[in-house]
This record gives sequence, C-alpha cells and structure tokens, in this order.
Amino acid sequence: MRSNESNTKQLVRIERATGIDRKELKNLLNKLVKMELIENQDSGKLGRGGHPVVHWEVTENGRMWRSDIGRFIQLGQRMEIYPKDFFYLPSDDMKI
Repeated sequence: MRSNESNTKQLVRIERATGIDRKELKNLLNKLVKMELIENQDSGKLGRGGHPVVHWEVTENGRMWRSDIGRFIQLGQRMEIYPKDFFYLPSDDMKI
C-alpha cells in the first residue's frame, strides 16, 4: 500500500512541476522516448481502466541533457535572471 501512495504522490508532483495534465504529459513522454531521452518499461500490472502501468526511466542521453539544463538554470539564478523561488514548487516539501 505504501508504494502505491508514493507512486500517486510522484504522479501528482510531476503534474504540478510540469503544469500539464496527464493526457498532455503522456504525449510529451512519448516524444521523449522517440528522442531516446527516456525509456518506458511495462510493469506487467494493470491500473485503473485496465491500462498497463508504465515506468519511465531516464537514459544516459537524458541524464546528460537534464544535467545541462540544471546548469543553465543555476547560471540564470547566479546572474539573477531568475529569483531563487522562481523554480520552487509546494510539492518540493512533500516527503515521499
């Protein structure tokens, strides 16, 4: 039961972080798969509505891009382009 709660919290966190709903998020995730930045893996379980539960993992290329984007954001914060709380989300305080 506990892992199910953390999966739900994680999905909510992703939706809040991206500001898009699940249907739009699925399209974005499929595009990232095509670009080989993430991989989807079927868990073998069925979720609500009989849909397969899919896990997404960041590939090595995706890790490189994520790192570069993080550095670019940090640079913008150091140059005071973005205030420190610009990238803060209330879900950042959630304990998973």
